[in-house]
Amino acid sequence: MNNIYIPFPTEQNSIGGPQTFMRNLQKGLNKLDYHYNSSTNNADGMFFPISADLKKIKSIKKQGGKIIQRLDGIFYPSKHGKKFIKQNKSIKKIYCDLADYIIFQSDYSKQQVFTMFGEKDTADYSLICNGADTDIFFPDQNLSSIERSDIIKFITTGNFRNPDMLDPVITAMDMLKTKGYNFELEVIGPITTPARDYILAKEYIKNYKTTSQNTIAEALRKSHIYIYSHLNPPCPNSVIEAIASGLPVVGFDSGSMRELCHFNSDLLAYVSDEIFQKYQDFEPVKLFDKLELAINNFSSYKTIAIAHCQEYTLEKCIAGYIKIFDSIQPDFTLKPGFFRKFFPGK
Repeated sequence: MNNIYIPFPTEQNSIGGPQTFMRNLQKGLNKLDYHYNSSTNNADGMFFPISADLKKIKSIKKQGGKIIQRLDGIFYPSKHGKKFIKQNKSIKKIYCDLADYIIFQSDYSKQQVFTMFGEKDTADYSLICNGADTDIFFPDQNLSSIERSDIIKFITTGNFRNPDMLDPVITAMDMLKTKGYNFELEVIGPITTPARDYILAKEYIKNYKTTSQNTIAEALRKSHIYIYSHLNPPCPNSVIEAIASGLPVVGFDSGSMRELCHFNSDLLAYVSDEIFQKYQDFEPVKLFDKLELAINNFSSYKTIAIAHCQEYTLEKCIAGYIKIFDSIQPDFTLKPGFFRKFFPGK
């Protein structure tokens, strides 16, 4: 079904997981010269992340087209409070009543949605993990050890808008400082958390607001260890890019992190066994323990990371989506007035 309508974002520098994914998808499809529609006109189907204009969806459904919805994280009460029902309304409507096929970006994402919205038959969904552009994100093979005289170079990337994304990291960093470690933490991306001024005052912090993939990739290659703190992440592009760059990833065992970092999951700090974890269960001291583990065994973890740097490539990701686009066919028999259009008077 390569006559599919895909509403790609018009702002190329927009920030966020879905926007990053859509830019990568468009780049991958264009590279393969894969045809897709930029409008609903004559489209046999529609693909979009999370939610879309219900009028457009219903219009395509009415003419027999198929709807493919890609889901990552959804809203839930422990993080979003009472407003989660309203926030999920259109997403759930599409998932339950309008979508013909669902793509989850991780098994954890599937667990979230199945718990909140209900399960789907296995024939009606697939799991396709995000992928990094390995022409941009690739390892520095020479950076394989940390000597005692070295400044340990930590890095984290993203759009830092919630306390869970930086506050526990800073507390763990302060613990490292107390124990005499010599390090710096490069934070790439905007910081808008309430503790922003406190964080930027730390002498070991370097903050760059760039969203350029090439700049981020270069910074990753010059770093030793990637740190990621996020509550219940469905499939973070930031982690995918760090893995593609051959970095050991230290973080909390939350959301899809164990799935993505299965090859070095012992660098993930335990949180809880709940599907929807709570920020109160993020213990910085446990993150500190994992950072020490990564530092003291860096050569080993770096070797493992390099061996898995091709785990999540954009090529694999795009191939998965094309396979689905091509396999789901429109049902023209559903189109009202189909015969009248081509055979007037019938």
